[in-house]
Amino acid sequence: MHRPTRSAALVAGAVLGLTTLVAPTASASDSSSGHHRSGHTILRAHLEGSMPDGPVIAMVGPGGRPWVIDEGMARVRSDGRVRVRVEGLVIPGVGTGPVKTISASVVCNNMVVGTTKSVPLDTDGDARLDGKVWLPKYCHMPRVLVNPNGNPGAYIAATGL
Repeated sequence: MHRPTRSAALVAGAVLGLTTLVAPTASASDSSSGHHRSGHTILRAHLEGSMPDGPVIAMVGPGGRPWVIDEGMARVRSDGRVRVRVEGLVIPGVGTGPVKTISASVVCNNMVVGTTKSVPLDTDGDARLDGKVWLPKYCHMPRVLVNPNGNPGAYIAATGL
């Protein structure tokens, strides 16, 4: 009778463990072939208000005034659905000023790949946006920029600031 050696048993155990670890990951989101589960979340993050001297993100600069936000969240799904919720997005001491609507631009691979339609921003700085944009097959380091009055050339809040 042949008994497996200790090293053969270790190799078999490692292969079995690796198969167990890799198989669920590959089936959860087969991004290499461009197939995603419908609605798979690729970004869920808090939004922060912008500052005039803030960073340029994907060639989009911050608005010209400081913006603060009481609470904000952005979510992007692999099928292009975008959801943004903001509460208290205002210029301190001014309110929303001339900004009456917001849109959301999605950044993938350090490029803006799409911008949603605009939705109203109320005088308290609250808004709910549900939109859809086209996403590339691979979206590295996704971010969301909140645009004032539908202007994709500026942002007043963003993820990852």
